[in-house]
Amino acid sequence: MYIRFDRENISNLLPENRPGIVFSNPDLFIVFDNSIRFVIWEEVLEKLNEYWLEGKDVWDSDFDFGSHPDDYDRQFDDYKTIELLQFPTITNLDTEEKHAFAFNGNNELYISEDFVKDLKSAGCVDVWYDTTAPYGRY
Repeated sequence: MYIRFDRENISNLLPENRPGIVFSNPDLFIVFDNSIRFVIWEEVLEKLNEYWLEGKDVWDSDFDFGSHPDDYDRQFDDYKTIELLQFPTITNLDTEEKHAFAFNGNNELYISEDFVKDLKSAGCVDVWYDTTAPYGRY
């Protein structure tokens, strides 16, 4: 089943989970804005079934979670942004889930529930929304 991609629905499926005292980088970073960004850690992406993103473009994304430009311990270059605009428009979203994402006739983004299950199986646990950190740059 495809589920509308909005903060409320996604937070029910992939609840935001930020680190407590000990820093750990996110497995998935989602920006809910006019321009939605879906950025995934390469380690999770490598474990994900290739079926979901076969033939789809992803691009390198760097994150800086540090509080200072020279804080290299919290800079990462092993993230990929999934280009969402390359996914198809589907008139009947009750059909078989062949794509990780799809748009309806009104250009509203939907996500496959099976894709979300596979994300979790691939180790996607630490999910962050909208901002990386007080000093985050991406």
